[in-house]
Amino acid sequence: MRNRNLAILAAIAAAVVGGLAVYLRAPPKQQATYFVFGSTTTVELRGADDSNGRAALDAIGQLLQRNQREWHPWEISDLMRLNAALARGESYRVPNGLAELIRRAQRAFVDSDHLFNPAVGALIGLWGFHTSEFPLVTPPPMRPTIDSLLAANPRMDDIVVDVDGTVSSRNRAVELDLNGLAEGFAAEQISQLLAQRGIGNSLINLGGDVLARGDAGGRPWRVAISTPQHNVLATAELTGHEALFSSGDYNKFREIEGQRWGHVLDPRNGEPTHGVAAASVIHADAIVADVAATTLMIAGSKDFVRIAQGLGIRCALLMTEDGVLWITPAMRARLRFEVTPPRIEIADVPGSTCAGP
Repeated sequence: MRNRNLAILAAIAAAVVGGLAVYLRAPPKQQATYFVFGSTTTVELRGADDSNGRAALDAIGQLLQRNQREWHPWEISDLMRLNAALARGESYRVPNGLAELIRRAQRAFVDSDHLFNPAVGALIGLWGFHTSEFPLVTPPPMRPTIDSLLAANPRMDDIVVDVDGTVSSRNRAVELDLNGLAEGFAAEQISQLLAQRGIGNSLINLGGDVLARGDAGGRPWRVAISTPQHNVLATAELTGHEALFSSGDYNKFREIEGQRWGHVLDPRNGEPTHGVAAASVIHADAIVADVAATTLMIAGSKDFVRIAQGLGIRCALLMTEDGVLWITPAMRARLRFEVTPPRIEIADVPGSTCAGP
């Protein structure tokens, strides 16, 4: 029975991590796919006239390419130039989009009780996660090297972002890696672009994480969470402006002595998170959903409720490696399970809907 439960757990956790790519929908009206940051972004439009829709999709492609030139953490970008300047004790003026991305990361650092800390980019690079090629099979970093980076204590509140976008840091050990909220930020950028062009119905899919706007031709956007065998685990209906984001250790990981070590690092000990397989969040702000999915992986079941409330999250689930699915009442009400998890615990997070406080 234990092996059977573990098999079910593995299927569920893998599904929650990035299995949002199965959509139950009518044929798309207009759609475009883009390859940026080593992943695929797909945008589907409903109800837009042909010329306006094509122009919007072209503009989205330009936006995403610009983001890659500005934000990429290990290829030549404004972010890399910024990190090099901070390491020298210098300031650097960044483009407006990158400046706002850093400001949102600073806000998330506070709201997450410092568990979400993109200032530890050097630690992420040390573990080898500055790559698009997984799994990693190289040896893990040595403990003294990890401890040396932790002792430098890089934090998001070491950074100052001036009104004109000039960024400086009180701590030369700060090295930014903003991937933990970049997809959510890009989703909201795309949403704003579409709103400015009068396009109200769209589904934005960034590597499996989605932001739904409006509806899918008179009905909600219905998103299916799938198992690796392409069986449906659960479905959720999204309408208006709702994001469903997930994080986990089943796509980006390194193998150490036959075990998977995921790409989400705990800034308190400098190691990949342990004991948690995946987390998923529904929220009206895709940036908050993106941040929360990552942060709940770090928080684990012990701090699941506290961190969810700190981030203003009402709809969330957390799958632990020992077979427990922690889920908020509002999230449980939104999901229709096709596969029953081995064990469900209802987390004490108030709120009957996914809307924020």
